[in-house]
Amino acid sequence: MTETGGTDPTLTTNRRRTRAGMIAAMALVLSFAAGATDAFAFLQLGGVFTANMTGNFVLAGLTSRPDFGEVLLGATVAVLLFSVGTFLAFRFTRLVATPGRPPEAPQHRLVLVLGGAVVAQACVLIGWIVSSDLRTTPVICVLIALSTLAMAGQTAVARRIERSGVTTTFVTGTLTSLMQSLADGVHDHHLIRIGAIVLLVTGALCGSLLTGVDPVFGAALPLLPSIVGLVLLRLAPTASDG
Repeated sequence: MTETGGTDPTLTTNRRRTRAGMIAAMALVLSFAAGATDAFAFLQLGGVFTANMTGNFVLAGLTSRPDFGEVLLGATVAVLLFSVGTFLAFRFTRLVATPGRPPEAPQHRLVLVLGGAVVAQACVLIGWIVSSDLRTTPVICVLIALSTLAMAGQTAVARRIERSGVTTTFVTGTLTSLMQSLADGVHDHHLIRIGAIVLLVTGALCGSLLTGVDPVFGAALPLLPSIVGLVLLRLAPTASDG
């Protein structure tokens, strides 16, 4: 605070820069988590995606696949749970108007949603371990549902606070934002958008490799960056600081 009781402009600027940097880092690690999650889901949960819903809509049309019935069931569960999960997360983190500032989502609610996503990821790992001898179709559907809810939560949080056009669970949106800004001659946020794309692919590659070694490792991998993302969000200065 200044001697007149106002806010130090330099301190305010530094807080905003710190927040922006931590939020960008959060988006990057969550992109890695999404890639790793989809790799495990596709390889071990019946060939569906729990982060990339576009892929599930495509899978729903591939009727010639020999296991089409199970794939359709898993894809349907994923799409429905992602829709419900994102809706509830967006409702819970509705923007609040503050005098003199743009509307923003309450920080503590964002933390709760992302924390719930981490818990859901942990449940996928635990469920995979304890169901080693009984992975029936209903069990797989439960794991798909939990994984999808985790991705829905992180998607909603990232969309609420990340202003660079990064979408942590599917690359098409991020790539579109990048190409639009390049075409318009706008040079903001290129690095984070490119980084999110690269890390999503890297997450999928690492998830695939670890799942090949032991599926438990593949189930555990998304949990680590999700926890890092939660810590970054929790420690980031609030948008109203200063």
